[in-house]
Amino acid sequence: MPWLPVLFIVIPFTELMILLKVGAAWGVFPTLALIITTAMVGYQLFKRQGLATWQRVNQKLSQGELPSKEMADGIVILLAGALMITPGLITDSIGLFCLIPVTRKLILTVIMRRFKDRVTVYSAHSYHTTNTSQESSNNRPTNDSGRTFEGDYQEQDKPSSGRLDDK
Repeated sequence: MPWLPVLFIVIPFTELMILLKVGAAWGVFPTLALIITTAMVGYQLFKRQGLATWQRVNQKLSQGELPSKEMADGIVILLAGALMITPGLITDSIGLFCLIPVTRKLILTVIMRRFKDRVTVYSAHSYHTTNTSQESSNNRPTNDSGRTFEGDYQEQDKPSSGRLDDK
């Protein structure tokens, strides 16, 4: 990530230059109104899209499915909200681009394609069933290594040996 420090220097400098040029062309108050309006619109879009994504995540979880696509969608929405709230026209444009569902899907497709070759997923599952009846068809892992005892216990204090250092 050697490009990250450059990004934190180049983008704010470029944003400042663009804001100064827009401010010189339009005036101070229209430029400030533009910055405040894009921040408010970005916040509203972020809130609405984020809530819809949160509901889709909860729906997938309640169905017992992994909401990986929805989580990736939520990350892009979070990034878009941060970009829209940040003052500047470049970040607002990128943030708006990330908040539009069609372009967000395109962004996610590009990101997934790029990182697909870099990620390796390992998975192992072991299930053991001994009874094939209807009651045991829930495919839960079993442990047949010993007996199971049910009972209650009560913790009792140890008798003191009379020594001062005994705790």
